[in-house]
Amino acid sequence: MKQAIAALLLACMPFAAAAQDASKVKDPILWGEFGTWTVQMEPDLGHACVVASEFDTGHVLVFGRYFKPGKPGFFISFQNEKWKSLVHKKVYSVSVGFDEKETWDTESGAYVQGSTRRLAMKTVARAFFDEFKSSKTVKMFYEGKEIARLSLSGVEKAVEQMDACQKTTDELLKTSRTESDTSDPSARKPSSQDPFEP
Repeated sequence: MKQAIAALLLACMPFAAAAQDASKVKDPILWGEFGTWTVQMEPDLGHACVVASEFDTGHVLVFGRYFKPGKPGFFISFQNEKWKSLVHKKVYSVSVGFDEKETWDTESGAYVQGSTRRLAMKTVARAFFDEFKSSKTVKMFYEGKEIARLSLSGVEKAVEQMDACQKTTDELLKTSRTESDTSDPSARKPSSQDPFEP
C-alpha cells in the first residue's frame, strides 16, 4: 500500500509542480495519458479535471465535471471541424445515448472559434456520469440522425484518473487559499475572550 501511494505521489509531482498555485493557473495542465484518453485540469472550467480523446473520424470527445456555485454537474462535448454550419452560441436540440440505453435529450450550446466547432451538453444527473464511465460506446443524434458514434474503450480507467486529478487539484486549491489567508500576519485578529465579537 505504501509503495502504491509513493508511486502515485511520484507520478503526481510534475502535475503538482505545474499547479503549485492552482488558483493562478490559466492554461490546462496535463495529468496523464491513459490509452487513447488524456486527463487534464482545465482552469476555465472552475479547475475541473476532464477526460478527452481524439478519433479517426475527426471527432474530439471531452467529458468532465463543471463547477458553478449552486449548480455543479457533468458535461460532455463533441467536436468536429467538419461541422462548418454550426453557429456560435446557438442552441441545438440533440440527444446523447450510451450503448443501447435510453437517450438523454438536451439543449446543447455551440462553440465556434477558428477551426474549433463543438456542441456541449450539461446535466446534474449522476446517472449520466455512471453511464458514461461504464459504457462501450457513446452516440450523438441531431434531428433523429446519428452524427457521432464513438468508442469508450478504456474510459473507466481514465475516469478513475480524472477523479484522482480532481482530488489533487482540490487539495492544491485548498492549500493555496489557506496560504493566502495566512500570509499576512498583521491581517490576523488577535484572539479575543469575547465569543460574541464580530
